Amino acid sequence: MSKEKSKVNVLGRMERLPLSRIHYKFLMLVMGGEWVETLMLLGNGGIATVLSTVLFSSLSIAVTAITTAFFLGETLGSVLFGLLSDMKGRRTVFLVNLLLFGVGMLIAGFMSNFYAISALIFVAGIGVGGEFPLVDSYTSEMMPGKFRGRGVALVYTLAVTSAPVIAIVTYLSSHPLEYYSWRIPLWFMGVAALVVWALRTRLDESPRWLETKGRVEEADEIVRKWEDSVVREGKELPDAEEVDVEEKRSSVRELFSKELRKRTIMMLVFQFFQSGIFYGFVVLTPSFLLAKGISLVNTLLFSIVIDTGFLAGSVINYFVIDKVDRKYGIIGSSVLAGVLGTAFALAPNVPLTVALGFLVAATLWNFSNFFHTYQAEIFPTRVRSTGAGLVYSVSRFSTSILVLLIAAFFLPRGLLATFGIIWVFIAIVSLDIGLLGPRTTGRKLEDISK
Repeated sequence: MSKEKSKVNVLGRMERLPLSRIHYKFLMLVMGGEWVETLMLLGNGGIATVLSTVLFSSLSIAVTAITTAFFLGETLGSVLFGLLSDMKGRRTVFLVNLLLFGVGMLIAGFMSNFYAISALIFVAGIGVGGEFPLVDSYTSEMMPGKFRGRGVALVYTLAVTSAPVIAIVTYLSSHPLEYYSWRIPLWFMGVAALVVWALRTRLDESPRWLETKGRVEEADEIVRKWEDSVVREGKELPDAEEVDVEEKRSSVRELFSKELRKRTIMMLVFQFFQSGIFYGFVVLTPSFLLAKGISLVNTLLFSIVIDTGFLAGSVINYFVIDKVDRKYGIIGSSVLAGVLGTAFALAPNVPLTVALGFLVAATLWNFSNFFHTYQAEIFPTRVRSTGAGLVYSVSRFSTSILVLLIAAFFLPRGLLATFGIIWVFIAIVSLDIGLLGPRTTGRKLEDISK
């Protein structure tokens, strides 16, 4: 293959690569930050519950300091780092965001004032606000189309192993309930973030992004490195097909152009309401168990069992995500989560409650894997991270509102009322994706964005 030919056909060469060790190395490095962020995403409910018992007088105050502050920070971080990653590169942003999160969490663990805790958790949220949309974009760009869903699913499958980990850390640190009970989980997350930040210096930049910036030599060099790695494994390289390189300049305004407006609005609506489905259950699971008359100690213990459902669901999703079209996976899993969640609310005893909670968690993580892959696929490379960051920021903002709304207004009226409003969210997202969403599974990114 001539050098000139390889320059022109960098994207085609990325698409033809067989799944190899270098892909898995990349996925592990990407996954590390996602693992750290998921500690907080799935652990903030338990931490807030402990905080409300140890330091503050009510669950609403604790949820405001931990959950609301974190998701508001993520709202800002998602937009900011989404824009920066399209301007400065995927790898560059990955070497900044975890520093903010790690330092914010470490210092927050030493505070006792509501405003200081909220401010530092907010800063930590800014740090990892772009993690989800950037992981989705970065992974989608580095994986061949036929393996793209499996790549994203593997990242989230490994990342969600953090759910039982943070549940165990919170459970152990709360025996007995004391000054350090809610602080230890924050310190644990801060240290983990700084370790992953150091490992991420080994990442390669996205050749797709480099080509959109006209940096063909750099893109070619990275692809050659990946090709050489594949060849050293004894695998053959199929002939590469020509893939058109995007020549337009990136712009936030383009997300609302005639070409992309429908997709952007569709995902804005989806992301606003999906957070009520996912985090309405995830954040408030400990509160749901308390509402059923289960003690705080047993609530934290049962939360560990329920949280393992996220891992089980993601393992299942790894084998189905490239066999089911993403839009139908989103709709089907959201509806199933609603059915199981309603059964969870009605369960007459503890064993059935915990079992159904496990199944809800498993279904919700399928839902999550489907939509994370989907939101990155439907935007062109030049604005992929900006688009994913913008729409995902809406979910961060709505989570800060909807979870507090559910905790303060619906939960006091019973679990059926709580899952009743969640069903409203399910109906909205199902109609939104079903009527407006394109099909994406198995297609090249450049074809989907046309």
